[in-house]
Amino acid sequence: MTLALLNIICLTILLFLWHGPLWQPRKLPGVDRQRPLLIGHRGVRGARPENTLEAFQYALDAGLDGVECDVQRTRDGQLVLVHDLHIAGRAVTSLSHEELLRYDARVPLLEELLQLMTYYPGTLLNVELKVAGLGGYRLIRSSSQAIYRSGEVDRVIVSSFNRFTLLQLRLVAPRLRCGLLIDESTPRFWQGGWLAGWYHVDAVHPHFRKLTPRLMHRYQKRGLTVSTWTVNEDSEVQKALALEVDGIMADDPVALRQAAAAER
Repeated sequence: MTLALLNIICLTILLFLWHGPLWQPRKLPGVDRQRPLLIGHRGVRGARPENTLEAFQYALDAGLDGVECDVQRTRDGQLVLVHDLHIAGRAVTSLSHEELLRYDARVPLLEELLQLMTYYPGTLLNVELKVAGLGGYRLIRSSSQAIYRSGEVDRVIVSSFNRFTLLQLRLVAPRLRCGLLIDESTPRFWQGGWLAGWYHVDAVHPHFRKLTPRLMHRYQKRGLTVSTWTVNEDSEVQKALALEVDGIMADDPVALRQAAAAER
């Protein structure tokens, strides 16, 4: 047997183990709320400024089971909760924390939200890493370290649209649960749950317009947790509940609770 052939065989075995026996979707034992979880998208949008501590507290006080936030890393290494990649024409990653606060003094830090979550035991925190391209290693490392330090690993799922980011996260922070985001522009090829094994994700977060009974069956068959977004109409909530999703993300916590209660 040649060395090249031996290398190919070993690589094939490793790939099989990586995709199969070494990967099993994991749940979040620290979240004890009834499914489907009702989750505040960026905390809340409209009633309070999104991605602020006020918005997250408003959503949780309204009785939601968790909140979702967006995380970026400033030039000086601060983990800030900001959705847009650019503010006033400048990349968030190119700004220092002090410079960012000049544009918006209400921008909180990830550590502050993690601290707030300790007052709402049993709830979920969905952290979306905002990464453009193949970068983001420092954001991945810093965010995972912050979550580890908080002691809330079993209540946090880290999600991203960027598959390379999720793969890095799985290697850098193997204890963290990961979720693959799927938006309306995602090609059908990338939507199937079969890719979950390669990226070692524990959950998929498809946009509600992409979620179908067929896709839901595929996800459930692979043991994946499914949370859909952004579900703001009563009819959309009804559809999500009928599909038996694990989580529903919406902008208005009061409207979400009322729509869900009407169908339960």
